[in-house]
Amino acid sequence: MLDDFYTASIAEALDFADTHHWTRQPPRSDSARLRFLATRYAELGALASRLDTKPRLVKEVMKGRQSAPGSVLSQAIAKDVVRLWQPRVRRRAHHLISTGHDGMLVHFKAWFGFTGAAGSSDDGRVRHITERLPMAYAARLFQARYRNADEGELREIIADAVGEAYFNVSPRGKLHWVRLTDIVYIQFSY
Repeated sequence: MLDDFYTASIAEALDFADTHHWTRQPPRSDSARLRFLATRYAELGALASRLDTKPRLVKEVMKGRQSAPGSVLSQAIAKDVVRLWQPRVRRRAHHLISTGHDGMLVHFKAWFGFTGAAGSSDDGRVRHITERLPMAYAARLFQARYRNADEGELREIIADAVGEAYFNVSPRGKLHWVRLTDIVYIQFSY
């Protein structure tokens, strides 16, 4: 569906990782995808707003009278389908990961490290890291995603999790020792 999926968004990367647990494939054409999405939104205007287009164009594409112009709209439709497809299957997979039956692996290239003394080996810099996340952080990440937390909060959770696994430091209260910024790309597997 998203063959060349490449994102700096943690929320989108989580959604894409969920695709590996689907039991059925989503609709393939843009018009069929829009008909599916229309069942998830109260009104066509809200769907059009989400896709950053006009309701009239959504209606035309949905009816098959017009194809989605350009790959930007087509990709926005596909990403929203990925976000909403098979929520029960997604939650079941998240439960297994959160309870320790399976693990979560994160792979990213980003500015990562301590905001500390320049020149130390732990000082922040662009790093290419693959790390298994501690179980408790996977549960926190999924809970934050369910309530549509912003990217900043998701980054703090990932920074704390990878900081604990990579540097062996835990955050204390609201103090986040490790920072994750300027994400080039991020992927999850579970």
